[in-house]
Amino acid sequence: MARGIYKIINVVNNKFYVGSAVRLSRRRTRHFSELRTNRHNNAKLQAAWNKYGESSFIFVVVEELPDDADLLAAEDRWLKEHVGKDYCYNIGTTATAPHLGMSGPLSPTWGRKHTEGAKQRIGAASKARVQSEEEKQKRRLTMKGHVVQSSTRAKISATLTGEGNYWYGKKRPEHGAKVSRPISATDPAGNVATYPSISALREALGLTPPTVNRALKSGLALTRGKMKGWSFKYVDPVVNMVA
Repeated sequence: MARGIYKIINVVNNKFYVGSAVRLSRRRTRHFSELRTNRHNNAKLQAAWNKYGESSFIFVVVEELPDDADLLAAEDRWLKEHVGKDYCYNIGTTATAPHLGMSGPLSPTWGRKHTEGAKQRIGAASKARVQSEEEKQKRRLTMKGHVVQSSTRAKISATLTGEGNYWYGKKRPEHGAKVSRPISATDPAGNVATYPSISALREALGLTPPTVNRALKSGLALTRGKMKGWSFKYVDPVVNMVA
């Protein structure tokens, strides 16, 4: 068969499914194979096939197209004319995205569940996949300047608080005692004192968390305030610590 537009027609009620293909004979074989095994992507066509049986359907070429013709554009014309009418089994209105807007029962994967073997294969393939730098850059560009709507932020917040939180009403597992890292404080004269934790240092010197955190992150001495010239850094645990 030539390339072009085809219909799968239900001869009982004259309803049809329309599509396009480069190799029409191969497309016919694929459609009928999926329909026979009850796994066709179009739920309406599959339901009709199950009800009326294979003998009620025929595959008909309705428009042959030359090699240089835009096949998808030709299919779009048919879809725009017939989709939504009670005699047309098609759901999608564009050939380039036939499942656009489908959700719930209209989705071709509605009600389907992966087998354990399929889940393992999908998981293994996902772990083995490494994104190229080009793919990463494309993802960054799609997110740049993206503004999350207030309604979406509210939904996210709801899932993280109260009953929406996974740990709501549950006892959290014990992961061990809280770990604190010693901090050394060096004054402008070069004298060094060591404190067992950031909290102990802030309490002893009367500093706010942002002041200490910025100094630790930058590694530079404070440039203003009552502790001007002082610097702080993480150190390995020591024996002699300021109480």
